[in-house]
Amino acid sequence: MGETHIFFIRHGESFDDVSRGRAGSSDSPLTSHGAIQSNRLGAHLAGRAATLGSSPRIFCSDFQQAVITAETIRDAYQSSATGLASPVTRIEIVQLGELREKRFGERNTEASKSAKDQTGGRSYTDREPPEEVNARADRFLNAVLLPLLDDLLASDTPQCVFIVAHAGIHSHVWLQFIRLLRALHVRTGLAPGALRLESVPLDEFLGNAAYHEVVLKLPKLSSVASSSSRPKDASCVSQAVAAAHVNFSAINYTDHLSGLNKTGGGIGNAKFDKKQRKIDSFFSRSQT
Repeated sequence: MGETHIFFIRHGESFDDVSRGRAGSSDSPLTSHGAIQSNRLGAHLAGRAATLGSSPRIFCSDFQQAVITAETIRDAYQSSATGLASPVTRIEIVQLGELREKRFGERNTEASKSAKDQTGGRSYTDREPPEEVNARADRFLNAVLLPLLDDLLASDTPQCVFIVAHAGIHSHVWLQFIRLLRALHVRTGLAPGALRLESVPLDEFLGNAAYHEVVLKLPKLSSVASSSSRPKDASCVSQAVAAAHVNFSAINYTDHLSGLNKTGGGIGNAKFDKKQRKIDSFFSRSQT
């Protein structure tokens, strides 16, 4: 059976990340720096196409910071994977409202910052309760990801899934996924070469354009878990996942951003515009 890699990816830096400190559930463009981060991320993942497979499944939040990051990954993957044995088909991106960032109360809007509670602090009346965020995470896992894994794990070729969303919702999706693995008594471990993860907490918060990665693989002579072995609250659990071996390959991985410094003078924090031209576009190439 082939391996299936799952990437839990945070979008590149957004304009609201830097203008408000915490964007919350807001539809925000990337900053210029965030666009560069996304390009680095896309090139990095595309460089691994030979081991990840030619047809990644991409899911993302329907907020633009996640959509733009997902599109950047897709475009890089398609343009650089032409040398693969299996040709790259048009990669679709599925946008899901379930993957929107969780609401942090008044931090989501400037107008509500004037609201105060009785202690003189801020109002949190619009804060999304953790149980509601977990419910969204579970809906994504049970209705989207786990059924897909049944198909991917049955393949003889490498497969991968990119889930592009926000730090807050990802902390719930990621931990709910780990809780599900534990409830199923799935065999887990560290991928070869990932020993440095022994000292990294599983709940580490994702940085911009960073990712968590897990690798699932069915043993050659796997026995699918019976329905009686599933937790009562996970009736939609993939039997393939229950029988898989799961290795943690990366937690908050950012090596692809090494050496990347934000442009000064406020340029790096500016909203990214796809129409912006790079400096080399102002110089025509000499005719030969």
